[in-house]
Amino acid sequence: MLKPIVAFFEKKLRSRILSIFTAYIVAVVPLIGVLFFFFNQSRILFNDLPSVRERLNEVLVSIFDWSDQKFNLDADSTSQWISNNILAASDVPMDVIQESLQSTGYVFANAGLVIVITYFILLYRTAFKNFCLVQINPKNRDRAIRAFEEIQMLAKRYLIGQGLVILILGLLIGSGLWLIGVPYPFFWGFLAGFLEIIPYVGTSIGGILPFFYMLMVSDNLWQPIGVVILYIIVQQIEGNIISPNVMGPSIKINPFFIILGLFTGGIIWGISGMILALPLLAISKEIFRSFELTEPLSYLLEDGLTRKKDLFLNKFDHAQYRLLRLLFEEKKDE
Repeated sequence: MLKPIVAFFEKKLRSRILSIFTAYIVAVVPLIGVLFFFFNQSRILFNDLPSVRERLNEVLVSIFDWSDQKFNLDADSTSQWISNNILAASDVPMDVIQESLQSTGYVFANAGLVIVITYFILLYRTAFKNFCLVQINPKNRDRAIRAFEEIQMLAKRYLIGQGLVILILGLLIGSGLWLIGVPYPFFWGFLAGFLEIIPYVGTSIGGILPFFYMLMVSDNLWQPIGVVILYIIVQQIEGNIISPNVMGPSIKINPFFIILGLFTGGIIWGISGMILALPLLAISKEIFRSFELTEPLSYLLEDGLTRKKDLFLNKFDHAQYRLLRLLFEEKKDE
């Protein structure tokens, strides 16, 4: 994200170090504003948690009262079971969530480390690029340089597109929640927008959180149901209209590899790995597309694989596209 900004200021300031610090100021100020918005809204939200817990008690009691009447259960034992299990257990996740959002020391420590590492990557980026180039056969360097440029364009397009998608989803969902009457609508809207960075998982969490919140605080059922309907409609709009037009076709990866990438990224890097799964898959697809041997892999990662099932036999049924030949040739040379 910072690289294009640094390159712009380098043309004006003629100093890479000064350009990096200027880019930090330009990029970090809006980020601090976003973080302040979320922390402030979360603080206000969790101040209402005691009343939310009481509402949860009322909802559960009403549900179990209905079940007692329907199935002739013992009301006293049911009430005792609610008190001993569900309501007692509800204190644990609420405390954990509240402490996680309100304890910022760990977050700021990691942010400081990221800033330092990013500074040195931006400062030494030309040397890193040249080091990678000398590892490649001279006859393939032009192709490698084109691959570098395509990856940079892809990364920039992904970041800009993702920012636009977050903004559109935040405003769209926030406006819808405001019409439904959900408290702090734009907090929930932009939270869902940011969580959309994690495909499938983030979108589901972004809809589940306000649904359960409204289930606890609302005096009727139509508002929680309205939240679910809103998220279903917005998800369809986002998947079929917003993302394809904003992100572009180069970002589209088929769902199988997205899920596999989320699973692998989560194991290796946790939540950060899940966030990075989609852009890393998109970058890998561009790298595979740049070299003859790995070109079939790029089509294997693409969305719409069902329509391209015959492509591999028609286009890539040749010796130069077979990955296993590397193993056989290596054994033959030995």
